[in-house]
Amino acid sequence: QVKDAVDFWKRVAYELDLPSTIESASQTETKVGIEGSIPLVMTASGSQLLKRSKTEKREVESLASAITDMTQQKIMLVIDDFHYLAEEPRIELMRNVKGAVFNGLKVILLSVTHRVFDAIKAESELTGRFTAISLPHWTVSDLSQIPVKGFQELGVSCPANIIDALCAEAQENPFLMQKFCWEICFDLGIEKKKLIGSHAIPADYNTTSMFRRLSLDAGLPIYQKLAAGPQSRKVRAKRPLRIGGVADIYQAVLLALAESGPRAVISYEELRDLLTGLLAQQIPQKHEITSALKHLSRISRAIGAESAVDWDDDNREINLVDPYLRFYLRWQVRSANTPASPTFLSTQD
Repeated sequence: QVKDAVDFWKRVAYELDLPSTIESASQTETKVGIEGSIPLVMTASGSQLLKRSKTEKREVESLASAITDMTQQKIMLVIDDFHYLAEEPRIELMRNVKGAVFNGLKVILLSVTHRVFDAIKAESELTGRFTAISLPHWTVSDLSQIPVKGFQELGVSCPANIIDALCAEAQENPFLMQKFCWEICFDLGIEKKKLIGSHAIPADYNTTSMFRRLSLDAGLPIYQKLAAGPQSRKVRAKRPLRIGGVADIYQAVLLALAESGPRAVISYEELRDLLTGLLAQQIPQKHEITSALKHLSRISRAIGAESAVDWDDDNREINLVDPYLRFYLRWQVRSANTPASPTFLSTQD
């Protein structure tokens, strides 16, 4: 929602109910002749004065007023989705708060794990006053509590093998787990707790079919934009796949990421090895792969899905933070789960 630092501070000032403009009134007096027909004021000495009122509007600097108010009132500044800020406004914002932080302003930045040190990169002088707190991922034990407790409330008995399958495919994400449980209940017509007896989920319930069905809704729109790649004036080279079919560089990279599991973090070397194993020939050069990764990162940011594919050039790794895209890649793109070779979009622009 924020384009630059100026826009950010205007929004903060709005949340603090601070004025954006201040009006000041002033009055001037001018001596005039007796024959004047406009309203006059007679002074003690008998001279006549014309009084004029003037109102001036002055725009308030949101940055200064917001920081002053927060520091004085001991209000903490919390910035959610800090990683969505572009690099330039992120640097400017950190420089804006640096002095205030030294004077006692408390700032909390909420970000994805792999971008936790963006604040330090933006302003190195904050290093001694910055603490990184990483929240742990949901474990299998954590995720299993969702079906265990939820089905219990509905009076549903669920076999352990079904719960294990759900936990293994939930991409460490509680919302996907909730979706799985909801879909099972919908499939079996379970809407509420029985007055007598209980519902039962069969041990042979087809979770594979459910995962494939749900994965289409999970990440298809994002995947389509990523697979299409950036606009190009010429037809991209098609590279033959060992599993059959062909793919351009962007489709091949996404297929390689899917073949990793997909995992949330994949190193460049791992991606290169996966591409070598997938492509029958025309293995892309190093600069082609990094160029494709940079373009995929830009596309992710442009469509508001920055956590879809995020290429970290410093650490030479790809981050797939979006669990829904990972779920889609696993069940719709990964060759181990696809009955035929992947079907890709046309990349001719």
